[in-house]
Amino acid sequence: MKKAIVVFLSMMLISFSYSLNNDDVYGLDLKQEKQNIVESLEDLKNNHAISKKSKKHIDDAIQKINESLDEKYWKNGSELNIKEGEKVLNLDKNSINKLDSILEDKKESSIIKNEIFMINLKIAEIDKILVDNAITSIQEIIMSEKGLKKLDKAIQNFEQGDEFLDNSDYDKAMKKFLKSWDLIKQSLKDPNVKKMKMIEFEGKGDFNFDGIPDVYLKLVDVDKANKPKQVKIKITGECVNGVIHDDASMKIGFSTQENLSIVFFDEEFTATNKWFKKYDPDKKINPVVITTVAEYFSFPSSGDDLIQMNSGNEFGSFEFTNQPIGEIGEQTGWTGEFAFNGEPGDYSLRFFLPLTEPTNEGDSCNFISSFSIPTTINP
Repeated sequence: MKKAIVVFLSMMLISFSYSLNNDDVYGLDLKQEKQNIVESLEDLKNNHAISKKSKKHIDDAIQKINESLDEKYWKNGSELNIKEGEKVLNLDKNSINKLDSILEDKKESSIIKNEIFMINLKIAEIDKILVDNAITSIQEIIMSEKGLKKLDKAIQNFEQGDEFLDNSDYDKAMKKFLKSWDLIKQSLKDPNVKKMKMIEFEGKGDFNFDGIPDVYLKLVDVDKANKPKQVKIKITGECVNGVIHDDASMKIGFSTQENLSIVFFDEEFTATNKWFKKYDPDKKINPVVITTVAEYFSFPSSGDDLIQMNSGNEFGSFEFTNQPIGEIGEQTGWTGEFAFNGEPGDYSLRFFLPLTEPTNEGDSCNFISSFSIPTTINP
């Protein structure tokens, strides 16, 4: 019997009423604000009236704050990378704990203690804005219903922390901000296209949560029966870690629809594009096969590279363009297509990307190793 492929996808966008308390939050350079705190602590440390013990606590706090300013944690001056942001909040909480030791020192002067107290409030205020910005930045991200519930809880914890901070209880506020960030991360465990199901297989995914789509996918000729279905892909160069075929990588695979399933298929599927038909010995793209859950979190060694690395030859199955691509927010990137067919059943079409490092601007897909699209093939 001839096979016809029907791919069902659906999409859910985040919808909730939430707004910043401060319209100018995104205009603040929070990294600079933290640097200003370091300078204030340095000045305080040099105060002749402060004890040697308190100076040690200040040194420890400065070390934590400086560590929190590492570029790898930041998307820009006012936003943290979602994956790494919790580390900044923890470092800030540790710095506050160090400074709290000064407040508990009965021998320290009230003037010094008052300055320390105000600095702790300032640190907590900066972290409040960072959490606030993170919540706002993911308003347009596609996620599951479970993710939306986690995000609602994140907002509740943020608002509770804001109330504590209004009462100058920065310790309880920081605990709530940290809980809020953890829930933000949990809400994005199945981010974007990982749970994406769209009718007619057309949609976008934002992998680094900056509000700009990083991948665009479309199934061509959805209703054409008895033929393999062709998928068009447009994806930013940062996600495939390169602009030439020597260092660009992306693979595909087919698995059961269970989350992180290790039941993968290769013999049951055929996948190809024009390049593979002409240049690859078996004239098809060999899918990735995963045998352990751990393999999901690194770029797989099995399967053919869909973009196809060719040492010394930039020509391959996808093309890189320096011209702005409208579907991915006018970014440059890779464009290409492939076709697939297989036995009837319910599957996940999976894409595997290298774990790339952030750029100086913080833009990266550094925490995306794979995403999947639930796919049904009907007889």
